Amino acid sequence: MVGESVSRRPLDGEQIDRRLARIRELFARWAALRPGDREVWRIGLSPLGEAEVAGVEARMGLRLPENYRRYLLEFGDPGNGLMSYGSQPFGQQCEPRSAKPFPLNGPWAGGLGEIAEWERTEEGDFFEDGPGEFYGQFDDPKDAFYDLPGNAEYADGTLTLGATRSHFLARLVLNGPWAGTVWFDSFGYDGGLIHLADDGDDPFQDYTLGSFFDAEEWRPLVGQPWFPALEEGVADPAPGDFLDLTLGWLRYRVRQAEAERACDQLDVATIKNVNQRLRSPHDFGFPRGHTYGSFGPYVSGLMREELLRAAPDRASCERIVELTEAVFGVKSLPAALILAGRWQELIDIELNTFLEHERSAVNLALAAVMLGTEPAPPAMAPTQPSPQHTGNDRWVVLNTLTRINADQQQQFLDHLPIPDATELRPLLQTATLPVTKEALDGLLTEDMSDLNRVAATVMLVRALHTMAADGNPTTELADRVCALAVAVDRVGDVFDLLTAVTGDRWADWRAAREDGQRWLDTHRTPQPAAEPTVPER
Repeated sequence: MVGESVSRRPLDGEQIDRRLARIRELFARWAALRPGDREVWRIGLSPLGEAEVAGVEARMGLRLPENYRRYLLEFGDPGNGLMSYGSQPFGQQCEPRSAKPFPLNGPWAGGLGEIAEWERTEEGDFFEDGPGEFYGQFDDPKDAFYDLPGNAEYADGTLTLGATRSHFLARLVLNGPWAGTVWFDSFGYDGGLIHLADDGDDPFQDYTLGSFFDAEEWRPLVGQPWFPALEEGVADPAPGDFLDLTLGWLRYRVRQAEAERACDQLDVATIKNVNQRLRSPHDFGFPRGHTYGSFGPYVSGLMREELLRAAPDRASCERIVELTEAVFGVKSLPAALILAGRWQELIDIELNTFLEHERSAVNLALAAVMLGTEPAPPAMAPTQPSPQHTGNDRWVVLNTLTRINADQQQQFLDHLPIPDATELRPLLQTATLPVTKEALDGLLTEDMSDLNRVAATVMLVRALHTMAADGNPTTELADRVCALAVAVDRVGDVFDLLTAVTGDRWADWRAAREDGQRWLDTHRTPQPAAEPTVPER
């Protein structure tokens, strides 16, 4: 697009300092508000070293915008945290045209007049029908508006951060007056729209900004008296700036987490009503076609928190059962019933709610052992391991099995069909390993596939509670447990317990993860054989 240069300057050092301090504060608040569910916090913060950042800059042939560069050095690659679909890891970034001048001064799309005319003649709606319908009237959308200078391409001078939930590519501008801003690009998806991610009063704002950090997700809850107020933004906003968008995303996440914590005080009937508002927002006067999230992360976080305890909290387990039924429905109850030890109800639901091919022989056998009865005979012989109805099911089952004696464990395995027993036997062996250096050394050499990761997670939690009960664990044992937390990607989940057990050895979970990763790298890398010594004559 050829046009006048915009009057915009990148953020100065003081403005960047204020934003980074605010980001630091919001990340800390978010982590504190999400016990047992810190995955995004954990993945999103892994600071990069100066050498790694400088190496990527050398390959690209430019210096990164200062706002983005300083974020990388303090918080790490934002792709996995801020974007629904991350791009290549930062260290692998090397887009061939990144050093070329960014050619745009404004949105490269149909001008507002052209869009309005198209809507009038076609009786369509740009946002409802999608940019693809609008651009479909042109032979080549790239040439429909705005000539680019010379041989420029609209994505010159940008780096791809990742993709939004709406499949827009988020491009960080690397040079020129718009350096450090994020633009959205939908070429290859639904047309040729590229637009500044946050452009004030522009009508594109809801369409683009909302897809960046799901700003509308919990909209039906705004009228609830317990729903927290919006966080204040920065006093000197810069349109589309990377740090401002990061702050907006974090303010929303903190608000969502505060709402989840407020749910701790709500009765189940209220949560059930609000969950219905989220699932069917159009029934409550909100637009069709939007999604507004659910209480799923809240209930899953409570379940994971329960699984991290040394012993069950019966009141917490009962609430998890009630909330699971209210939020997910009766078919999601088995894991919650196992946590609560409500074995007869578990059998009743498996036999009376699920179809024959959906029933879990694992759940039926576990309930029978706990009740001291014979398990209900399966209506049909399974040809594969029994289905598990939620992601936490195997963790719940293995957690329960580690709390019963060896005879009961064997009875459980004996009651299972062969495919289930074949799958679960090695997982149970992993989950019940002794908390010793030798056992951990063997476990840490294994591949942590999905099922092995679950079993090793159960072992990790047992190890931490065993060490806490024994007191004063050796450094060698603590090193291995920390490495196991890294191997199963649970450092954020167990850090509070890990630091309590080891006497505040690590200042934060990032330091623990770095130590654990170094231990893994050292002990998983084959060491060269020592040169044979020749005795002196």
